[in-house]
Amino acid sequence: MINLTQKFFCIISAFFILVSCSKEKNMLEPEKIETSEKIKSSIPENLKILNTKKVNLNNDVTIFICLTIDKTKGEYNEYWFSNNEEIKLIDKFYSESNKKWFVNIDDDPALEMVKIISDEGFVDCAFYDIDNQNLKSNIIFNFDPIILNEDKKYWGLSNDISDIILKDKKLLTTIENGIPDYEEKKMSKNQKKTPIIYFSSDKKDLDIMEEKIGNFEFMSIDEIKQKIN
Repeated sequence: MINLTQKFFCIISAFFILVSCSKEKNMLEPEKIETSEKIKSSIPENLKILNTKKVNLNNDVTIFICLTIDKTKGEYNEYWFSNNEEIKLIDKFYSESNKKWFVNIDDDPALEMVKIISDEGFVDCAFYDIDNQNLKSNIIFNFDPIILNEDKKYWGLSNDISDIILKDKKLLTTIENGIPDYEEKKMSKNQKKTPIIYFSSDKKDLDIMEEKIGNFEFMSIDEIKQKIN
């Protein structure tokens, strides 16, 4: 009876967590736009433009993200432009699963970046602060993404994630991460632990997680950093 009661309260708790945090999306996905002629002229001719997106980091800074591919190398090149469409950052990667969202998880009004790469055999998931002047991304910490739907947990694949579970800018977190290292994980050199961060999903066909992990609670990024560094 005790186990059934505990399970019931876990289900109810998870339900209220998701309901309270799902009225509107916390994570902002960059908006797809037409590529301007100025941006087109700034991209090397050997690269094919796949799309251009924009996002407002705050009231003063809008960034334009142009994704290209070098078909001869199988290499993606991501060009970041500032408001005046001046190139500020070039990022190279080899996976289509490189997805990013923007969310406010600290006390300043500017948005932070959530980047999730879940490629075969390699995982790189992290929060970043974006420098408004040079658009450089400074890592806050790496994490493992898990999708929480009602009382079940699923692997947080980048294409399955819809939103982050957030309450008063606090992240739903498990610090003691017991997930086996099935894949190579990228982790900041200052980190000693990789916390689990929970997300939600609108999809029904998800990859269920059988591994047992610890309890979760809402924590600020400063509280998380104190426990993992």
